[in-house]
Amino acid sequence: MAIRFNLNILPIYRQAGKIVSAHPGLFIASPPRRSPRRRSQEQLILHLKIEGNAPLSETAQQQLLAKLAEVYFKTDGSTTSALRNVTDILNKYLLDRNYRAASRGLKGVGYLTQIVLREDRILYAQCGPSYIYVITPDQVKDLHDPELSGTGLGVGKSFKVRYHQENIQQNQLVIITPKLPETWTTSVLKNLPRMKLSALVQRLLHKIDDNLEAVLLFPVDGNGEVNVLHPKWELGSGAIMLPELDKEPEPEAVRVPEQIQKHPIPSIQITEEKVSEPVPITPPGEDVPVVDIPEIYRRDSRDQAGLSKRLASKLVPVIRDITESKVWSVLSKAASTIGRLFQGAWRWILSLIGRMLPDEQLLDLPSWMLSLIAVLVPLIMVTFGSVFYINRGRNHLYQNHFTEAQALLNMAENQDDPAAYYQSIVGAMNEIQSARSYQQTDEVEELYQAIRLELDILDRITRLNYQPLFSRGLGVDVTISRIVVTPWNDLYMLNEDQGTVIWAQSNPDGYQIVSEFSCGPIDGHITVGPLVDIVSLPTSQEDQATILGIDQNHTMIFCYADLSEVPVIFEDTSYTLGRGPAKAITMASSMPYNLFILDPEKRAIWIEYQSQNYHEGSEYFGAIDSPEMADALELVTSGSELYILHTDGFVTKCVTERPDSNPLCTTPFEFTDPREGHESGAFITGANFNSFAIKGSPGMAIYMLDSAEQALYRFSTQLEFQEQFRPMDGIIDRPATAFTITMSDRVFLAVDDQVYTAQLIP
Repeated sequence: MAIRFNLNILPIYRQAGKIVSAHPGLFIASPPRRSPRRRSQEQLILHLKIEGNAPLSETAQQQLLAKLAEVYFKTDGSTTSALRNVTDILNKYLLDRNYRAASRGLKGVGYLTQIVLREDRILYAQCGPSYIYVITPDQVKDLHDPELSGTGLGVGKSFKVRYHQENIQQNQLVIITPKLPETWTTSVLKNLPRMKLSALVQRLLHKIDDNLEAVLLFPVDGNGEVNVLHPKWELGSGAIMLPELDKEPEPEAVRVPEQIQKHPIPSIQITEEKVSEPVPITPPGEDVPVVDIPEIYRRDSRDQAGLSKRLASKLVPVIRDITESKVWSVLSKAASTIGRLFQGAWRWILSLIGRMLPDEQLLDLPSWMLSLIAVLVPLIMVTFGSVFYINRGRNHLYQNHFTEAQALLNMAENQDDPAAYYQSIVGAMNEIQSARSYQQTDEVEELYQAIRLELDILDRITRLNYQPLFSRGLGVDVTISRIVVTPWNDLYMLNEDQGTVIWAQSNPDGYQIVSEFSCGPIDGHITVGPLVDIVSLPTSQEDQATILGIDQNHTMIFCYADLSEVPVIFEDTSYTLGRGPAKAITMASSMPYNLFILDPEKRAIWIEYQSQNYHEGSEYFGAIDSPEMADALELVTSGSELYILHTDGFVTKCVTERPDSNPLCTTPFEFTDPREGHESGAFITGANFNSFAIKGSPGMAIYMLDSAEQALYRFSTQLEFQEQFRPMDGIIDRPATAFTITMSDRVFLAVDDQVYTAQLIP
């Protein structure tokens, strides 16, 4: 069974200088008893903010959110379909409400954030320019992007939704807010996961004078429950402090400022409420206690006395935790006993030898040496003791994880439900990997290989025996970001570090780098800068150029396999519309071999026609609205169908029914995943795609690369999952940077400055 988490939620709602105990725009719901199978394993969190001069009352807002949650859990299909259905219903409601109130000059725009908790994943759906921060000890991930999430709901029939998914992990914090306070900088947020809850809340409220709406989410180990924390904010004339800080002793060496001594520090008690059914956070009609934010916490934090007190209050509990720990107690007692025994034994030996020799002064040692021995011996013994305890603990953890893996395998054998069987196998793999991290033994390796083989069958994974093409790589200044293969199996590789192309010529003995080949930045009458992408030209090209490259200014270059030919630089000057930086290019996989240029800044795709030798073109989307492309990475096309890959791993598909018709686009175009234990939707569970390619006939398919896992997924042109390919153990240990597939189903996989190859279908 997959790892499950509980989600603790702390609402913060500050209005007119007071914090209330509930957030009217927050609603948490669990699946009702009668809900579709896909919904039954999910928890839903809704956060709604109505901007404008037509707000909803708290009661009406909670009733509306309850209805939306009901809609979600009644919607069958993928998670993203259910989220979009909720968004569509809310948009129609707000649009109708605004239409009826327009004569009075009233208008309300909805910012909706939907969060779905499913096992060890969180899926976000943003509508409106709200803020989501996913904070871990390593990074602060800002999901705020108004270009992708739009202006909100209730302003028109169409709306934008930004989807994003994250794996839940320990020490993670998620913050949702419709408006970001100026004091919440990245440097402030990145330290939050290391703080206790009380210090974290105080840090967020520090110097906040305006209204504040925020929701804090804390994932912890559990079984999928959602718990709402209800602080009982108490009115006080001094500082607000939470329980764990109230219990800390006052350091004797620190002088408490007089203004703090005059104001006693009350505490805030926090209780947990488990949410099992769709219920509002605050029942209608309930009185909500309020509290003033004390002026003392609005003072400048540079006050020296206050700074000293805070530093001391943080150091004291750290030292106390160390000195009060059981391991410290045992080790310190052992060290003291050993030290006393050594000193006694040393004095006895000196006395004995002194009586045997004529002059006992011969064995006198300097006092500094005796002191050094007295310090070093206990230290050495403590070190040995620590190693003993650590090894013993690792053995214990190893055995626990190994036993749990065996138990999950036994449970899987008795499962009749294929999805439950898959989850048990996944859980066993998680446990055996944890056991391997503590010890590498024959029994754990044998069990690991058996579980992985079973998972490979269930996940349709084929392990490839990749072989490196270059014995020493291509150099430390090379990072391959694109590979293209010619019909003669020559490789042309784009070096991202310099924006140049490297030619590897195929021969019976392998591949040889042609050092005389030059294709890259050139200064002249027309200047081409570092290339951002390249494609292989069809053999019918008039002047027989082999490679076409493009820089970010849309300047293109023809490069030739004939080294006597000088590269030709040109640009299309037929456009009257402004163009933004070129991000990527692709060529149709069938005739006509037109070139498509991705321009995310202008939300445009430009076509350069083969019939015009790529010197003239037009705009792909014509007069219709183009889909969101601010986060677009790459594009591929078969001619009539065009696919855009986005940063979060979802895909936009555009179809042109006739050459003279405008394309019809679907965002996101959902994946179909027929594997047991997996869900169809805008994402593939466990995969984060960042590159893709389309392979023409025979066997047309779309291949997508998960760089971190070096995993290559194959889909039909309708994005139905077919198979995935991964390297055998010990071959590749770094993220892949580029790939390509030949017509003969041979894959070339780049990892920094090296290229590996394998045959997909023997």
